Amino acid sequence: TDGILLAETQDDPDLDRYDTLIIDEAHERSLNIDFLLGYLRRLTRRRADLRVVITSATIDAERFSEHFGGCPVFEVSGRAHPVEIDYRPPAELGLPDADVTSGPVLEAAIRELESWPGLQDVLVFLPGEREIQDALEHLQGALGESWECLPLYARLPGPQQRRIFAPGERRRVILATNVAETSLTVPRITAVLDTGLARVSRFSARARIQRLPVEQVSKASARQRAGRCGRIAPGRCRRLYPESVFEESPAYTQPELLRSNLAGVVLRMLALGLGPVEAFPFLDPPSPRLVGEGWATLQELGAV
Repeated sequence: TDGILLAETQDDPDLDRYDTLIIDEAHERSLNIDFLLGYLRRLTRRRADLRVVITSATIDAERFSEHFGGCPVFEVSGRAHPVEIDYRPPAELGLPDADVTSGPVLEAAIRELESWPGLQDVLVFLPGEREIQDALEHLQGALGESWECLPLYARLPGPQQRRIFAPGERRRVILATNVAETSLTVPRITAVLDTGLARVSRFSARARIQRLPVEQVSKASARQRAGRCGRIAPGRCRRLYPESVFEESPAYTQPELLRSNLAGVVLRMLALGLGPVEAFPFLDPPSPRLVGEGWATLQELGAV
């Protein structure tokens, strides 16, 4: 994983064990990926023989290319099947005052999909565990025996997660957080219901707390979600919000680095031996003010 590779840099700074590294799903811009992108930019200057491949289905290719000194960009056409995308906010489903994550809205959207001849299993994207449990309680009673409803989120115990990968005879509704966006592939999905929402970790410098507000996903995330239903056959993605909301969404999800407590970032960089934050070649460097606040917090805690 990206975390293990970062840990290896402490014992093997030049990563001599490898001649080629592939950093996949780089658009996620987690802290680990941003650390690796900066580290590998330095390393490629020391090791001309090292090949680095940065891949993603929804990447800002030009910015990544500039970061690595104008490296070549290759566009590889995928083998995905065509996906039909439409927009059906709750008002168009006959539920104008309902919450987009509520059971009745999801039930109405699934009932509409039932008449589609290519339908197999449905993957529903919801922002969090609480919304999944509320929707699950409603759908298990409303859809009847012809459907199997299953939850999928990071804290779900292993045996329950493994049920996702063993589809039975009945059609299934998988209620998932964005863990199903890129981290894993759910089999037999031909339709996606996208609420357009996700819980995003954000640090409030003023209040000094880490929050998890529910926010509209970026265009890149919405496209990743739609692509989940085009893996095995032509698919259908139904976005449960207006098209205008999609058009107004940011192109890419804000990097984790720019919404994290930089005290933790500074401490992690010290532990990994990556040098000062101010000099590290981040793709999107944090502001000096926030870096200074991070140092101040660590000094206040006696951590440095």
